[in-house]
Amino acid sequence: MREKRAIIDAFTDLAPRYEETVDSELKRFWGWSYDGFIENLINMTPLNEDDVVLDVATGTGVIPRKLIARGKTRGKIIGLDITLAMLQKAAGRLAAARPEVPVRLTCASAMGMPYRNEHFDVIVCGLATHHLDVPLVLSEMFRVLKAGGRLTIADVGGSAAWRKPVWNFLIRAATFLYFLPKEGRARALSEAAALKNVYTRKEWNEELIRTGFANVKIEELPASHFWAPTPLVIRAERP
Repeated sequence: MREKRAIIDAFTDLAPRYEETVDSELKRFWGWSYDGFIENLINMTPLNEDDVVLDVATGTGVIPRKLIARGKTRGKIIGLDITLAMLQKAAGRLAAARPEVPVRLTCASAMGMPYRNEHFDVIVCGLATHHLDVPLVLSEMFRVLKAGGRLTIADVGGSAAWRKPVWNFLIRAATFLYFLPKEGRARALSEAAALKNVYTRKEWNEELIRTGFANVKIEELPASHFWAPTPLVIRAERP
């Protein structure tokens, strides 16, 4: 509960400057712009015109806006996020971009999605799973995907060495101390706590298969610093 509260507090504070902040952080650590990272996620996601799409942890609605800009005006686009302030920012930006194309926004946890079974054709999730209980959110994604539905996740990947207690402690401490002066205590706590949810390629593959997904493909994206955690794009299907 404390971690959930820290995440909501952190992203409530971050909402007014979220896109600019993430863009700066991705450029610093990976050499990617936020726009380029999300474009890459969408490019790697097979989409049909009538697909019903769920964007998990939609934040300020960047993915729905990009889908609409690419001409997706049929089918549904639904964005889910636990932070109301982020959804309010998303609603304003979506209305300013294409007010005639409705996007339904849902304020709820990704670990207990308020959707019926087998509802979505496509689920996407960008830069969020490290703040989520991975086995639980994957089970929810599997539940709400239709048979043949496609999943794409883009996020940070970790190293097996991070599981060792000494390395784990040092990385958590360094993460907290990095974010504390820049973004405040809530963001520092939420990012440090997220380390346990940063999976290796092997762990992602095992967890997806265990959940029931098939045709798992995991790709490492280039990063500008050898010491930075690896960006991953993870794709899978529900059989």
